[in-house]
Amino acid sequence: MASGETVDRGGNAFAKPGVVGARRAPLLSDRMWPWAMIAPALLFLVAVVLIPLGFLVSTALYRQNLFQVAPAQFVGWDNFYYLFRSSRFHTAIVRMLSFASVALALEMVVGFLLAAWIFRLRELPGMGLVRTVLTTPILVAPVVAAVMWRFMYQPDFGILNTALTSIGLPRVGWLSDPSIALLSVALVDAWQWTPFVFLILLSGMYAIPRNLYEAAELDGAGPLRSLFFITIPLLKRVLIIVLLLRAIDLLRAFETIVATTQGGPGDATYTLPVMIWETAFVNFQMGDAAAASIVLLVMVSVIISALLWMVSREGAIAGARR
Repeated sequence: MASGETVDRGGNAFAKPGVVGARRAPLLSDRMWPWAMIAPALLFLVAVVLIPLGFLVSTALYRQNLFQVAPAQFVGWDNFYYLFRSSRFHTAIVRMLSFASVALALEMVVGFLLAAWIFRLRELPGMGLVRTVLTTPILVAPVVAAVMWRFMYQPDFGILNTALTSIGLPRVGWLSDPSIALLSVALVDAWQWTPFVFLILLSGMYAIPRNLYEAAELDGAGPLRSLFFITIPLLKRVLIIVLLLRAIDLLRAFETIVATTQGGPGDATYTLPVMIWETAFVNFQMGDAAAASIVLLVMVSVIISALLWMVSREGAIAGARR
């Protein structure tokens, strides 16, 4: 008989209460275990998001020039007040939204057309090589792509103006003409990131059941009707997600603009991220730059929330239809 056991009158052994088989009290209560599991993630969130955000907000409440010996002066919300009254801030907002809209429209339209074309011709030999060639711009660093296109845009010996003069057309000031500078920079971004849109949309098209296209073909539907009544409706959520990802990136676009025009000529490409960079690292006005950064953060957050609401609403409608 093991220690801690006793025998009843019938000769059956059983454990004494509180000796063997007794359960120890848990180190954490059932209510505390979930918090213990998410504690590392919460600590990481506080360290990399909340603390820098708090520092950004506190910086926006002070007027400080890094080249001045005097300590920072608390001004409250004056930085935001003068920021919203600044005409350059209004120009930067308009240029940022214009740049994002033009580049986003180019990337979504061209990326969708490329994806539909490749999907339609997917059975032909060599389409894998075509997909590889179309996706190579993603591998180029944004600064490298901007410098490459700046040489292509060069008014005297750039390849684009050389091609124009070879057919008798005048030279174009791609980056020096204020009327087309923003479009020229948007073309650089579209060249690099249209393949990203193309890949995501092509993956979504491959996920559509092929029997839908076969049934539409049996009913006499051509490629265009299949595109508008099968492909686009079933790709709606994927389109919104791609739109969300690209909108976030375009609203904070910085490297491409600075490496090509630095916000010029004049204020033709002077977007809000360029204004923040100029205010912080050219004029060294850290309080004003922090206030502009908070405004940009709020704008991006509002747009992201609207697009996420569209995604969730589309999912709820799809679930209700099922």
